[in-house]
Amino acid sequence: MLVANDMRPDPWLVPHLDALRASVLAGFRFLHLPRFDDVLVLQGLRIAHGAMDMFRASSADDALAARFRVEDLESSSPQAVWHRYGPVAEAVRALLELPPHGSPGAPSLARSRSLWLPGDDLLRNGGLG
Repeated sequence: MLVANDMRPDPWLVPHLDALRASVLAGFRFLHLPRFDDVLVLQGLRIAHGAMDMFRASSADDALAARFRVEDLESSSPQAVWHRYGPVAEAVRALLELPPHGSPGAPSLARSRSLWLPGDDLLRNGGLG
């Protein structure tokens, strides 16, 4: 929520907005999934080093961040090698702090699929056309 007289965000929102700004600087691209009168979901994607990092935020307190191996994205059910649920400030920051895919300390083992994936909504609703 913004304060009308000076357009500064409420203090509780600042860490979440800072995490989103950091994702922009880290090369994420965005898709806004609209609701009739507002943004319903913000989705950020970045493909680098053989991995797709993504996050989806429907509110400051409801975000999912995940990493997938690019080579697995052709699968009918790709599995994340890492994921985190929580507030935007925590989930997005944790994703940004991951080492590059394939480097020492980076997650590499796929986990069972219990995550929303980019495109799931389109597939469920019959695609774009």
